[in-house]
Amino acid sequence: MASISLPELGKWRKRLLPVYADEMKQFIAMSIILFCILFNYTIVRTLKDTLLINAPHVDTKMVVSMAKLFVVTPGTILFVILYVKMSNVLTKERLFYTTLIPFVAFFFVYAFFLYPVHQSFHASPETVAMWSEGFLGRISPLIGYWSFTLFYLMAELFGNVAVGILFWQFANQVIPTEKAKRLYPIYGLWSNLGLISAGLLGKFAGVKDPEAGASAAGAVTDASFVTTIQFLCGFVTAAGLIIIASYYWINRRCLDGTANASSGGSKKKKPKLSIGESLKFLMQSKYLGYITILVLAYGITMNLVEVSWKDSVKAHFGSNKFDYNSFMSNLYIYTGVSTMVLIIFSQNLISIFGWRIAASITPMVSLITGGLFFAFLIFKDMSFMSSVCDMLGATAPALAMWIGLAQNVSTKSAKYSLFDPTKEMAYIPLDEESKIKGKAAIDVIGGRAGKSGGGVINMAIGKFFDGHTFTMMIGLVTGFICLTWWWAVQKLSGEYEAKLATPPNKNQG
Repeated sequence: MASISLPELGKWRKRLLPVYADEMKQFIAMSIILFCILFNYTIVRTLKDTLLINAPHVDTKMVVSMAKLFVVTPGTILFVILYVKMSNVLTKERLFYTTLIPFVAFFFVYAFFLYPVHQSFHASPETVAMWSEGFLGRISPLIGYWSFTLFYLMAELFGNVAVGILFWQFANQVIPTEKAKRLYPIYGLWSNLGLISAGLLGKFAGVKDPEAGASAAGAVTDASFVTTIQFLCGFVTAAGLIIIASYYWINRRCLDGTANASSGGSKKKKPKLSIGESLKFLMQSKYLGYITILVLAYGITMNLVEVSWKDSVKAHFGSNKFDYNSFMSNLYIYTGVSTMVLIIFSQNLISIFGWRIAASITPMVSLITGGLFFAFLIFKDMSFMSSVCDMLGATAPALAMWIGLAQNVSTKSAKYSLFDPTKEMAYIPLDEESKIKGKAAIDVIGGRAGKSGGGVINMAIGKFFDGHTFTMMIGLVTGFICLTWWWAVQKLSGEYEAKLATPPNKNQG
């Protein structure tokens, strides 16, 4: 136990490092684990887009949507089934290693053995183009470039598994509830250094080798990208080994042997609910329904904007993997820096302005910045927009690319610094059953539907519209969802304030 009371910590120490001496060893080791997880996830999720989106004959808007719906969603469900089965027969420590090591091994094997010879087992671009005209349609790139699709799936799974399951589940097992309220926000603060470091490394790796094989048109060949992907995945492998070593060290040096043997006596085990059970539980509670809308709205709006934005980035860089990967690294550098700044200076925002204002900021940021982005895409061919581009010295695709980047950075920063804390606060007034089952249900429904919902909308609108009409419809749907998100915040705020004013034994889900 700490021998120093929290009030004796200085103002900035409370904000930046409210950790006592006897907690420091474990805090540093766990921070290293989260840093390496986010470092790896940032690298591989940048690479997954670089590989798949820049492949020949790929329609960015459709292929990303179909990959999330037809590959990532089924893959996630299968992984959850496998993970549950493993959790029934393995100790928690063995489960951690058994889950993590295959991901680390895959990224190493892919970069050093599969990618260098991928052209020998991929369909040719001409074959993919022919398939696109036939029965397979727009899904043909996912099949023809199947190793890129596999990398896309593993990168998406790694983010969900390593952050949501491996780190936070371990943290919940070894950190008591009374310490979690103090330490968890600080993990969130410093873990953003992982995004920044990975972004900087991605930009460094994006510097073209003068000997790289570029075509006369300036397009970088697949062969010239081999060194880059091996360089980046080499760091991913090293960071993965550091995660394993840090986890092993914590279990041997920081725990008494019982903390990791169970989920902890003071914390209730989070139930595993099926989709049907989740829907049934959420339908019984209007309060939890509002939280579900928040989670769904964020996932869908970010998916809708990101797909159109990545299409703009590809339009600007063509199929140049180096430039695409380097530019996308900016997203994580700027997001990491802005999130850290917002976390530090927004810690008192909720207490000053209240939960409603703090929770309303993220949907409003998403609505305004998303509206600006789609408005530019719709009107970029107008004469007055040409004048704006000339005045700024930029082409329309370049300007769309940077506006989309600003939208992503601002929305994600608001999400990490304000949306996540206010969402977690909304569970506090609930009774224990609603806290435990409600969060589990929202993870199942919100987590899965949020990722695939945007893909479904993109494909549905793309079936009937194209060009500017498609962009306009996507923009209108995005705006509607943002307003629905804001409405749910207002409704939830009233319920939240009412529950805070109600004695705990009378609070119902």
